[in-house]
Amino acid sequence: MPRHNKIEEINKGLFHFLIMQGENRVLLSILTGVLGGLAYAALIPLILASVSVESALMANFLEEEKVFVLGYEIIQPKFAIAFLFVCLAALILRAISQILLEGVVVKAASGLRVYMSDRLYRLPIQELEQIGPSRFISAITMDVPTIAGSAASLPNFVINISVVLGVLGYIAFLDVHMLWTVLLVILFGVLSYRIPMMFGQKFYAKSRDSYDDIQESVRGFIYGAKELKLNHKRYQEYRDQRLITAEGRYVEMQLWGGRIFYMAIQYGNLVGFLAIGVIVYAAGNYYSLSNSTLVSVVVATLYLIGPLANIMNSIMPYSQGVVALKKLNVLINEMPQEPVNENYEPLPCDRIDIKELCYQYPGQEGFNLGPVSFTLQRGQITFAIGGNGSGKSTLAKLISNHYGASKGEITFNDIQITPENRWRARESISAIYTDFFLFTKLYGFAQDDLGKVERYLKKLALHDKVSLQGDMFSTISLSDGQRKRLALLVSYLEDRSLYVFDEWAADQDPEFKKVFYTELLPELKARGKIVFVVGHDELYFSQADQLLTMQRGRLVDIQSNQSSKRELSHVI
Repeated sequence: MPRHNKIEEINKGLFHFLIMQGENRVLLSILTGVLGGLAYAALIPLILASVSVESALMANFLEEEKVFVLGYEIIQPKFAIAFLFVCLAALILRAISQILLEGVVVKAASGLRVYMSDRLYRLPIQELEQIGPSRFISAITMDVPTIAGSAASLPNFVINISVVLGVLGYIAFLDVHMLWTVLLVILFGVLSYRIPMMFGQKFYAKSRDSYDDIQESVRGFIYGAKELKLNHKRYQEYRDQRLITAEGRYVEMQLWGGRIFYMAIQYGNLVGFLAIGVIVYAAGNYYSLSNSTLVSVVVATLYLIGPLANIMNSIMPYSQGVVALKKLNVLINEMPQEPVNENYEPLPCDRIDIKELCYQYPGQEGFNLGPVSFTLQRGQITFAIGGNGSGKSTLAKLISNHYGASKGEITFNDIQITPENRWRARESISAIYTDFFLFTKLYGFAQDDLGKVERYLKKLALHDKVSLQGDMFSTISLSDGQRKRLALLVSYLEDRSLYVFDEWAADQDPEFKKVFYTELLPELKARGKIVFVVGHDELYFSQADQLLTMQRGRLVDIQSNQSSKRELSHVI
């Protein structure tokens, strides 16, 4: 797999990126492509020499003995052998060129996807939430394949360039004036071809921007399916204003880009015929070419049409690759990375001090959290309560070190948490948020940990729903409450110092809600864990050793175990 420092070379351009992924293989691919193209180009002079009685080479073979193959007489057998040899060389060299680069491209695309995934892991949660999942999904599922497809066209481009150069060399051998004539026509064709292609590329860039909106719209249909089904007017407006509008922009830009590109491609396909026309109707007579030379030049130029068309046609996928590359670079530049830390040893966590902690969401004004100050201790349960939007969940994410504070500090056993040691702090924490993700496999656990699963399944009343098969759950297709219990099982297995639960009991039935507050939380407390719970269940506030009341981002009250048993409905 390509190393990350090489993957990062993508911001220097497509070709440079490929070179960095496999320099020797790319260069060998180019070399074999050039040789294959020249071998392909050599077929024209070889054929013309074979059929021309004026050829000096031909004269040497006129007296050859007759050769028969399958009853057919082979005239000029040495030419025939040379022809077969050149054909075979062209076939093998061109195939090797494409195979070599295909290997580099496939591995580079794979490495790029892994690189983006690793950057996601090191991306602060705030920026991940701000950018949104749609752009990441589009980048990995659309931009990376487009870049790979564009890069994969390089061997054909090199081969066709080599064919063109080889044939032009043959034309120069026939008549230098004809070479300049063909070059001028080709230069005019290429330059005039590039003008519409630039406009087409702009339309494709706009269509790529619209694709992110389409991706986001589809997410709404998937994750908002229940809400849309209950309100047809909402569905109709969402469909028309989000999806249809985005699709309309995408289709319009794609069609305009396609029209311009395909018209330009058809124009490019005529460049070779334009050169033939100039040679036959003007240049041949002007330079007084003999009939045999004129025919040879025309045939050679005719041979250029296919390679020239292929070169012109490769501009379209290359342009799309450039657009995708720019889009990917823009996204990468919006992904700040948390400092890399090779030390993942958990920080000691018997006491957590929150001192004058403040937080403001990036790019948003209005809501601010803090300053808040309090202490969490081992063997203690702390509840954070308050109305919706009071800052409870934001505070939980600061405590679990998913968010970095704007001001203030958090200390674990008097060790201040900084960007450099935040990874170590996280290794002491297990958290379940309302938007938790449940993995089908138990990643990161030792075999001894797996032996506890059956006991926890029974404890969480899941033993008749789920079983452990190796290190994988038999199913995660469960109700919301059951999925949360399964997530709690995974959290139990982690055996961390600090447990953070954000509205965990919200989806539980009354019976299991009681189990959570009166059995599971006290058990974690008895095991010496620090427990931080965000919730609204006033009935169980008495289970808290410390009760924090939040209002509009401010910590307005801290109550101990004794005072927390008072009537607190006024803060709910």
